[in-house]
Parts: sequence; C-alpha cells; structure tokens
Amino acid sequence: MANKRPLDPHMATRLLQPAPLALLTSLYRAQPNVMTLAWHMPLGTNPMLIGVAIHPARLTHEFISRGEHFALNIPTVELLSAVHRCGMESGRERDKFESAHLTPNDALEIDVPLIDECAAHIECGVVQRLTLSDHDLFIGQVLAVSADADLFTDRWIPQLDAELLHHLGADDYAIMGKQYRATLDEEE
Repeated sequence: MANKRPLDPHMATRLLQPAPLALLTSLYRAQPNVMTLAWHMPLGTNPMLIGVAIHPARLTHEFISRGEHFALNIPTVELLSAVHRCGMESGRERDKFESAHLTPNDALEIDVPLIDECAAHIECGVVQRLTLSDHDLFIGQVLAVSADADLFTDRWIPQLDAELLHHLGADDYAIMGKQYRATLDEEE
C-alpha cells in the first residue's frame, strides 16, 4: 500500500467526491435561481429522500426555505461553462438562467423550473431542515424523476458525447473514464 499522509479535515468532502454534479433550481415569488451543487446525497428509499447541503448565505438557501421545493438537474460535460458560471455568480446580482444560457422548462410536480438542457431531473419537496456545522441540510422527498431515455435506464449509460460532470474542487471538473462490470467466480 502507498505511503499515506495526513490531510486537513476539510479534505474529507473531496475524498467522498466525485459524485455527479447537480444544478439545483429553486423559485421564490416568480424569481428562479440556479446553483451548482456537489453536496447532495440519498438519505432513504421509503420514502425516497435526498439531502442537499447549502450555506445560509446563499440565495438558494433563502429560496428553498421560503418556497419549500427544489429540483436537482443533472448536467453533462456539454454544460461545463454553464455549470461553472452558476457556481461563481450570485442570483442576487443576475438571472443565472439568462447569463448561463439555460432554458427553463416546466416541472412535472413542483412549481420550480427544470433545466431543459440537463440529462435528468429530480423534483423534491422539503420535509426537514437541519443546521449542521456551517451549512444547513435540506431533506427533500422525491416527488418526480425524469431522465433522457438514451442516457439512463435503471442506471446511467456511459456515452462519449454525454458524460456526467464531477467536481474535483475549485475550477477543476472531471468525467468518468471507463465503466467496469464486476463478477464473482462460481467458486467464491
């Protein structure tokens, strides 16, 4: 095994990544907002719950607290510039749908816009908010899910022209390199 070195505790989040990025959309008083989000996780399956960690200073935090719904939109590498822009700009200063050239689309169950260019969407209603450290964890119950049939069946189908984005930190992003299928020998 390679020589291990101690790291700053803040690196724990980087060790658990990369996971596919999401563009989180929210809406309050007819004002839509988009935020790039790497800190999301499944929390349960019956009912299906998803957690998103958001700093209280973010406009998205305010919108989800007031609107009580959000959507996770899963982008592909084609949206890298838009993803980065939505993570760097504030919705307090400009409409990020407009500045990132994203197309809002109607959701199936909630009154929050989806991003038409994204490969998949998860619509959630907030059921709980927990304050943890310097972020709040919004727990959303999944109300509707939709995905591009060419990219997702019961799992993601890797395609060279539609790879999912993963955040490595700062300005660095990645895509999955190769898919592997595990098998067990009959004797095991």
